[in-house]
Amino acid sequence: MLSETRKNYIGVIKYWAAYSVLMLHFTGFWRTYRGYYMAVEMTYDRVVFFTPVVMFIAISGYLAAASLERSSGIREFLFKRFKRIYIPLWVSAVVYLTGYLIVAHDLIDISIIPWFITYLLGIAYSPSCLDTFATGSANGVLWTVTVLIELYVVSALLWKVLKKIPLKFWLCLILPALAIINVLCEYLVGHSGSVVSQIMERLFFPYAVFFFLGFAFYLYRDSLKCFTPYLVLVPCFTVLFIFLFKLPDYGYYTGILRGLCSALFAVAAGSWSPEIIGDHGAAGILGKIAAFDFSYEIYLYQWLVFNIFIHLGMFDRIEWYEKWLPALISIAVACIIHVLTDRAVNCLNSHRKSAL
Repeated sequence: MLSETRKNYIGVIKYWAAYSVLMLHFTGFWRTYRGYYMAVEMTYDRVVFFTPVVMFIAISGYLAAASLERSSGIREFLFKRFKRIYIPLWVSAVVYLTGYLIVAHDLIDISIIPWFITYLLGIAYSPSCLDTFATGSANGVLWTVTVLIELYVVSALLWKVLKKIPLKFWLCLILPALAIINVLCEYLVGHSGSVVSQIMERLFFPYAVFFFLGFAFYLYRDSLKCFTPYLVLVPCFTVLFIFLFKLPDYGYYTGILRGLCSALFAVAAGSWSPEIIGDHGAAGILGKIAAFDFSYEIYLYQWLVFNIFIHLGMFDRIEWYEKWLPALISIAVACIIHVLTDRAVNCLNSHRKSAL
């Protein structure tokens, strides 16, 4: 039986989202260090057409529901999520610490210890000793992991209730209420200080609407299957309309309408599959790509690559046609570490089983 990501194109969408986040950061740093450049703006518009982080969150909701459905209980689900989230996270913590001890050794002080501990816990935080190093952030993407951990716990605790909620209640009550919470969070941050803003960034409330949209889509995927082409096209035309006419769109992190369109497109396009998907033709190729999933690692390691690039002054020297360099390095590092970690975990499991 094919795995959940082999039966559809969720894995492919995850790779696009990971690449889009990477290029979103690259174009942002280019603007900071090099200024305006037409090709940069064109690339930026392509990768943010659908908000990539929102796509990640929605896909995580879809896969969380799938995992909960297949799990024997909450404990098994949380254990599986724990392995998927924390093992790569702990490996990345060691890699980041090693990298900073090498390239920023003259700045490192005792504040690196609480940072390392919070990193291991999956809590976004930067040590004071790295405030002046490169971006000023030790790992600027870690906040998303913090939010997802919270959402996994919440969805697990509420699973027995959530799976019984009818689709019309999701559409007419729950998702609209969560969308209103998202907008209210933006209003709260806009009328509060920086401390509230930093706390809000690490709480799940503003992002819950995108996660649970993906969650509900999985629960009712069979009912929604016949509408999939429309659920893919409508978000495309809606976001295009917003871009062309520069319509106002208010919400936390991204405009709520654009965010909902990004989430809906991700799970609708990702959940689609041909009537027969196997190991032949395009379906087979995409299925194999989805099965070898290191998109999470691409997300984790890109910030270290960018910090080193900035520290070495690479953004002052590289030309736009060399933009593939940080992307290629990030992907290569992520792929190598994913393979090594996977093999190490498999070896440990084999030794444990043989010992038993």
